[in-house]
Amino acid sequence: MNKRMKKSLWALVGTMLCGCLLLAPGARAAETTALEDALEQTARLQQLAEEYAAGQQTEMEPLTLTINYIRAQRYADTTWDMILGEPSEEFAGFVEQQAPELAQLQTRENVEIPATGEPVDFVHLMAGIGATWKRLPVVCTWGGDCIQLAGSVQGSGMDEESCIQQLKPYFACEDENASLLPKSDWLADLDGVNIGSTLTQDSDLAESIREYYRSISTGERARRFVLAQFGEVDTGDQQAFRQQVKDKFFSDSGVQLLLLSQKQMTLDEERNFVVVDSLNAPLNAVCSLTADTLAEMLDGAKVTGAAEETPQETGETQSPAQTSQPGEAQPTAPVLGQSSLARTMEKYSWLPWALGGVVLFCVLVLAVLSRKSR
Repeated sequence: MNKRMKKSLWALVGTMLCGCLLLAPGARAAETTALEDALEQTARLQQLAEEYAAGQQTEMEPLTLTINYIRAQRYADTTWDMILGEPSEEFAGFVEQQAPELAQLQTRENVEIPATGEPVDFVHLMAGIGATWKRLPVVCTWGGDCIQLAGSVQGSGMDEESCIQQLKPYFACEDENASLLPKSDWLADLDGVNIGSTLTQDSDLAESIREYYRSISTGERARRFVLAQFGEVDTGDQQAFRQQVKDKFFSDSGVQLLLLSQKQMTLDEERNFVVVDSLNAPLNAVCSLTADTLAEMLDGAKVTGAAEETPQETGETQSPAQTSQPGEAQPTAPVLGQSSLARTMEKYSWLPWALGGVVLFCVLVLAVLSRKSR
């Protein structure tokens, strides 16, 4: 009888341990932290960058040192190095000596925007700010994410409208684990362009971000982005606005170079850029989704240079995005992650502790049975 009980208890222990592992923090959706915590660390990092740059013989930009330090782990390929310059290993060593806790900036995930309660991918935001400051805002923000999402239905044989219907649920969706373009990435794309386009070499990065988010609304965010990327447009004219987004996307030199490097674009006899057939409809579809999502955020308003109030309430954006690093391999289908598990974990945060208690109880019973059997 004891042997059977032991076997049953060991089986239960194994099951519970598996449950604990599945519900561990690593299996959860991206953790959201306070924006102000990240900005305080960013301000300290830029202060160290200024101190470090002042002691160097060659001229160095503290702002570039700051952004490159933050993006160094997640955006660590040669393409990003070409755009932003290589992260300084010497500066990283200096930071490690002076304030090792700032390494947390490199692995931060989502931060919550106080004015709206929305999540924004912090490192993604920093990469977008840096790329926009370096005048490559399309391919390194919304354009790169659109390429990644389009790649998920490449070769499907669907026309543009069918691709739109297939990809729409995954464009700027709320579920972090269900999309290549979650909302936190989409907002980081928009905000990265809006903030990056205002920076100068002497800008206080943390204060620039803080000021931007102090009173940002859904409509104002979209208005600034549309002006920066497409100029004055009527977002209520769906077909015209879709075409403007496509023109901007396909004419961008960064997008062209990325697609050429991935062999997704070729040159015809007249030296015009041509997208391969298998990706043409998906790319047009994601451009249309970009236009439609922005139009929805703006209630179809005309965008002009003057600030306008939009009737939409703050923080109620409907839609898109997960940004990609340039050169990243493209998946073949929309990624469906552990969304139900993440939701369960968020709702029942006590569950891992309860399972741990059951495991401990089983171990104690096994110990008592083992002593009795001796």
